[in-house]
Amino acid sequence: MITRTSIFRVGALAVLGAGLVFSVACGDSGVSDSDYKKVQQELTDQQTANQQLQQQLADAKKATPAPSATTAPASVGLIGAKSVTPVTPGPTATPLPAGVTAVPRATAPPSYYEKVGPYFIYVETIATTTASKYNVASTLACTPSGVFARGQRIVFRYDIIDTATGKRLTDKDTAAGTVVKVVGPDGGESVGRFSQRGGGQVPDAPFMFSGSWDVPLDFPLGAVDYKIVITPKDGQSFTWKPPYLTSEPLKEDTRPKVVQ
Repeated sequence: MITRTSIFRVGALAVLGAGLVFSVACGDSGVSDSDYKKVQQELTDQQTANQQLQQQLADAKKATPAPSATTAPASVGLIGAKSVTPVTPGPTATPLPAGVTAVPRATAPPSYYEKVGPYFIYVETIATTTASKYNVASTLACTPSGVFARGQRIVFRYDIIDTATGKRLTDKDTAAGTVVKVVGPDGGESVGRFSQRGGGQVPDAPFMFSGSWDVPLDFPLGAVDYKIVITPKDGQSFTWKPPYLTSEPLKEDTRPKVVQ
């Protein structure tokens, strides 16, 4: 192993040898011929050792690869990233045999063309550095995410539009008796709080409802099914569930997930 001590020792002996040589050359009668030859030999040996150390340093630098800007980073957080092989485009579609009809593209059901109501809702699931009741927090603050860990807090930020009036629900509606809440997959409820994002520290930040749900430590890995329930003071309760796509063959599930 190459150390600073090794290099310092070689340098010190070289200086000592040079000093003795200089003394003999100047006619210093205090150094015998045998001592002079001995020091010369030691100096030669140390110079050889020094050359070997320098070669080891050069070999060590060559053996250490330089970091590549194109190398994929190591896993980060709950998702991570990895290098993949580019997909090679396959051959063009094979013509269908005579008499065979292609399957038509799916069409949206009639409900997609009907009036939306009574509410339109936009929701984000957000990671937060605020610790849950299990003392688990995200390493990222206020960041939309679809993946979470057991014990972590999921924040729900949502906007509600009354399609009959075209107005959004606010704290004035909840003050008048309308109840807005998020219901987690275990039945836990979080009453919506209408407030400005960022705690009012950003003047033009939007105002939205928010709620939270702490993922139980024994929650099974997989999808998080939640819903938002709106109950007007003098009206029928309305339950909204986020639309999602699930497909076993495609290995897709767009619902928020607990992955670790």
